[in-house]
Amino acid sequence: MGIRAEQKEKRRQEILDAALDLFIHKGFSATSVRDIAAVIHASPALLFHYFESKDDILMELLSIAMGGVDSATGMLDDKVPPLARFENIARMIFESFTSYPQSAPFFLLMHQITVFDSIPAKAKAIAAQNEAMASSIPIILEGQRTGSIREGDPALLAMTFWSAIQGVAETVAMCPSCPTPNPVWISDILKK
Repeated sequence: MGIRAEQKEKRRQEILDAALDLFIHKGFSATSVRDIAAVIHASPALLFHYFESKDDILMELLSIAMGGVDSATGMLDDKVPPLARFENIARMIFESFTSYPQSAPFFLLMHQITVFDSIPAKAKAIAAQNEAMASSIPIILEGQRTGSIREGDPALLAMTFWSAIQGVAETVAMCPSCPTPNPVWISDILKK
């Protein structure tokens, strides 16, 4: 990649980082293109060289977030015992908070996309494709059959696990210096 292409990619990433921070702190509807431009010390017109609209910025951020969701749910297919899959998912997510600090704020963004009415319908439709909880149910059932995962409604157990992940992510997003818990503590929610 040439210097010009690297500079362009760096500027694009600055826009995305600024937008993510503003979206989670001010909300999507309360954030303007002018606000994003001000954070990166650029003109609003410059942003339109990278993205056609604020909605396009949101869609790019959502694409990145869904990539993370896909990575986590893909780990459910690993060939390790069911409980270990959940521990590995928690570990991967918590480690990402350090290696890629923007990963925790993505959890807040996903939450806002699913909850707030002001989010564009196309973003809501994509976020609704998050199958993490539903994909967890067969693994929980497998763990219940083999005796490693506690008895109980598998859907509620999946909800409890993913809600714990969400809670940690939101805490880290709002307090980046806060430590993350041991991933085993999260997977132990499911342990028999």
